[in-house]
Amino acid sequence: MKLLLDGMLTPAIARELRARGHDVEAVAGHPDREALSDPEVMAIARAEHRAVVTNNLRDYRPLHHEAIVPGGPGHFGMIFMPGGYRRTRADTGRIVAALGAKLALYPGERDLANGEAWL
Repeated sequence: MKLLLDGMLTPAIARELRARGHDVEAVAGHPDREALSDPEVMAIARAEHRAVVTNNLRDYRPLHHEAIVPGGPGHFGMIFMPGGYRRTRADTGRIVAALGAKLALYPGERDLANGEAWL
């Protein structure tokens, strides 16, 4: 599975996961992507065959459901972080480890397709 980290997640997480051999990109740190709407981020993730990692349940939960209804465009997975999941610099290692575990659990590109997982 490949990941696209939503804007609230630091690009340092993507760099660390790439250093471990995973295909991970971040919205943050890409000036052409930082101002995109959530539906546009979903479209990029779909086009690049990436699962989206976000804690923005309010916006992404409806996008998830719209994508998986019959006739919907589908997606390559959603990994949700609960609202209380800490995202400080000190938590980066914990987030990297948690995402690494998800990547190990879902190694194939379509293993989480149209599904969701939680950290």
